[in-house]
Amino acid sequence: MFIIFINDLVDFCDINLKLYLFADDDKLYCHIQDMLDIDYLQRGIDNFAKWTGRWQVTLNIGKCKVMSVHHRQYSDGGASPSYVINNIRLDVVEEIKDLGVIYDSLLLFDKHMSEKVN
Repeated sequence: MFIIFINDLVDFCDINLKLYLFADDDKLYCHIQDMLDIDYLQRGIDNFAKWTGRWQVTLNIGKCKVMSVHHRQYSDGGASPSYVINNIRLDVVEEIKDLGVIYDSLLLFDKHMSEKVN
């Protein structure tokens, strides 16, 4: 039933974005190359928030994070853009635990492997 319920969520977000759904866990992302891409992503986040309001789905904004994924050689050390949901600024993180797996912005799993070994 839940899959039927969220079936229109993919269509509700911007076509320039990718949305991955796994049960009640969603990932919204896009390849950021310029300011226009930053605007696309924020608009997608806004549409996502509108969808949750429309269908009376409670969104746990505290669990919503921003992480820039990049290759070490392309990392310029610059600050990630700020994104908001319902006027609440999202935390920018360098690593995240997703579906039980810890990975960082370079897509390295060192911390995850260390945790499992310990």
